[in-house]
Amino acid sequence: MELRRPFPLRWHLVLLVVGTLLPVVAFGAAMVGRLARSERAAAERRLTQSARDLAAVVDREMSGTFRALSALGQSERLDRGDLAAFHEEARRVLTTQPTWLVVLLFAPDGRELLDSSRPLGSPLLGASEPVSLERVLRLRKPAVGDLAQGRRNGNLAFPIRVPILRGGELRYVLTAVLTPEAIGSLVAHELTGPEEWTRTVVDGKGILVARTRDPERFVGKLGTPPFLRQIRQAREGLFPGTTIDGTPVYTAFNRTRLSGWTASVAVPRKVLDGPVRRSLLLFAGLGLAMLAVSGVGAFLFSRRLSRSIESAALAAGTLARGERPVLAPSAVAEVALLAAALERSADLLLARDQALQEHLARAEAARAEAETASRAKDEFLAMLGHELRNPLSPILNGVYLLRELLPPEERIGRVRAMIERQVAHITRMVDDLLETSRITRGKIVLETRMLDLREVVQEVCDDFRFSFEKARIALRCATPEALVWIDGDKTRLAQCLGNLLHNALKFTPADGTVFVSLAVDGGQARLEVQDDGCGIDPALLPALFQPFAQGPQALDRRQGGLGLGLALVRGLVELHGGTVEAFSAGSGEGTRFTILLPLAVPREEPAPARRGQGEAIPSAP
Repeated sequence: MELRRPFPLRWHLVLLVVGTLLPVVAFGAAMVGRLARSERAAAERRLTQSARDLAAVVDREMSGTFRALSALGQSERLDRGDLAAFHEEARRVLTTQPTWLVVLLFAPDGRELLDSSRPLGSPLLGASEPVSLERVLRLRKPAVGDLAQGRRNGNLAFPIRVPILRGGELRYVLTAVLTPEAIGSLVAHELTGPEEWTRTVVDGKGILVARTRDPERFVGKLGTPPFLRQIRQAREGLFPGTTIDGTPVYTAFNRTRLSGWTASVAVPRKVLDGPVRRSLLLFAGLGLAMLAVSGVGAFLFSRRLSRSIESAALAAGTLARGERPVLAPSAVAEVALLAAALERSADLLLARDQALQEHLARAEAARAEAETASRAKDEFLAMLGHELRNPLSPILNGVYLLRELLPPEERIGRVRAMIERQVAHITRMVDDLLETSRITRGKIVLETRMLDLREVVQEVCDDFRFSFEKARIALRCATPEALVWIDGDKTRLAQCLGNLLHNALKFTPADGTVFVSLAVDGGQARLEVQDDGCGIDPALLPALFQPFAQGPQALDRRQGGLGLGLALVRGLVELHGGTVEAFSAGSGEGTRFTILLPLAVPREEPAPARRGQGEAIPSAP
């Protein structure tokens, strides 16, 4: 089977877009046209209703004049035939009707009997519009005459006539003559529709009585022939035509019920036709623009799609080389899915490589840590051997003295005191090792009770006072006058303060000063030990309370110690719920240790012991 020549992807997309949009555009055009026609029909209905409302307004005005004339015709002066009195009454009524020009009275034979604008007895001019007068005389019903030029002043006016009946017989015809402005002001007042261009009222002959646009120019002129034909053929309607000044309009008209006049409302054709035409043209333009834009967009998008596919292929090759692919974002779901899969693969490979590097780094760190621990262990064992050898040598010397050198009476006392001191030193080091291990494993037991921390401070200072005096170091102690109650183990707290004083004794030169102070700071007891000794390098402060942590010392290690004293202090203070800190401005600037312990509320019974998980350990001597 012979295959057709394939089209490029971009042309497939263009044809797809055009084929999809054409039915949508056609349907949209039909809907827009239907909506526009519906809107026009609604506007025509509003226009027709406006003509009806205008006709009703004119009828209400005529009806009001009929009622006013009928009320005037009920005057007793007419019944008595007292025309002079009725003349005055008519003039008074005329002042209450601003739209009336004059009031006329006619006899049943058509003779004019009275003119309110002329003195009684003056020559009368007769009816300017006799047709309506003859209709009233014949039908004995109210009537509205057509617009005519008055005989009295030559102005345009129209009559409204009412028959005056007595006992079923026609006695008079009462007429009110009105100016066109009466209807004109009424029509202009009712002009409310936004689509309306002009409103017009014509009389029975088709002469314009009122017009909202250029009334002084067109009132009194005959309407256009097409308009006259329409209003003679129907009482109501709407038709396209041309106004008297040549404007193409749609005109809605309605004939009044009382007067037989016609009220009309005209709207320029562009007002009704314009929206439909503009909507169709706009939608057609938008449709064409959509087709053009969509076609161009499909053409351009096809280039992006091709580039996305090419980018995915290149990314796959990059991933095959073990490198991370760089993929441009794609709006096509399938291409984006492929790109996401490649990125996940790259992330997985990179994550595995990173995990391998992290494992190697952790292994290297563990090796370095093990080497550091091994060196620390070797250093500690060497230091421990040196520290244990220091007291053993005096003990061996003492044994030698007992055996060889000293006379018997001098040997026992001196050697025993020396041996006791060195054995106490060894015991202290072993106890420090044991207690540090037990604090680390949570095996320390605190025998807590309510105690006054001042007593602990004073007792420990008294115990160390001889040692400080012997080393020619001043020991000063300051405590507050008020009791400082805490919940603690007196022996362990004394051990903490003793270790701090022991350090101060070792690292403070002769003629130095060590100051111990106790104070209450908020809800805590603040215990400070400050010396003016050799100080501590600030770089060593963070690790100062770690086991075996010591600063640089001379080779003879005359200060001695395993570096466990401060670790014991921190462990015991934290068991009491407190904290311990060290501060030194540097070498030769002295050191200050601060212990903060929570205060307790005094009570009669001591608090139960706060125990760890093991046995009680006696304090070091």
